[in-house]
Amino acid sequence: INGSVRPGFSSAAGRGLPATPDHLPRQTTAARTKYLPMAGSSLNNLRQLVRGLTGGTGFDRILNKMAVVSASPGKLVCEMRVEEEHVNRVGNLHGGLTATLIDVVSTTALLNTERALPGVSVDMNITYMNAAKLGEDIIITAQVLKEGKTLAFTTVDVTSKVTGRLLAQGRHTKHLGT
Repeated sequence: INGSVRPGFSSAAGRGLPATPDHLPRQTTAARTKYLPMAGSSLNNLRQLVRGLTGGTGFDRILNKMAVVSASPGKLVCEMRVEEEHVNRVGNLHGGLTATLIDVVSTTALLNTERALPGVSVDMNITYMNAAKLGEDIIITAQVLKEGKTLAFTTVDVTSKVTGRLLAQGRHTKHLGT
C-alpha cells in the first residue's frame, strides 16, 4: 500500500519478497544459522524458539503457556493446560485457538528439520472431533510428512493428556520458497 509496511512486518515485500512477521527470522541462510534450530537441536533451543514465537505482543502470545515436551527431527510434542483465555463462551477450547496451535506447532516442527524453513501457509484443514474442557491438559503432536523442494506437508494431532482421546486433527501445507 504505497510502500507502507504493516506494523510488526518487515519491509521485504517492498523488495519483491513476501512480508515476514518481525518475530520470525528471515529465510536467509545466515538468519537460519543464527536464529533457528536445525535437525537434532537440543530441547532447550526448541523451547527458546517456541518462547520467541509465542512471546511479545502478537496474536500468538495466547500460547505462551504451551510447553515443548519432546522433539526429534521433523517432529514436535507440546502440552498445554486449557485455561480461561483459551476457551469459548461454553467453556471448551476455542476452535480458532486450536487452529493457532496447529499452525505454530507444525511450523516449529518444520524449523526442526535439516532445511529449517518456516514457510508460508498455503492450506490448513482441521477436523474437530471432541471438545477439550477448561482445566484439561492437552498434547499437541506435529509431524512433518514430506518436505519437498517448494512445499512441506505436516499433520498435527491434538489429544487429551489424560484419556488419549483425539480432540482435533490438522493438516498444514506450507510453501518453502524457491
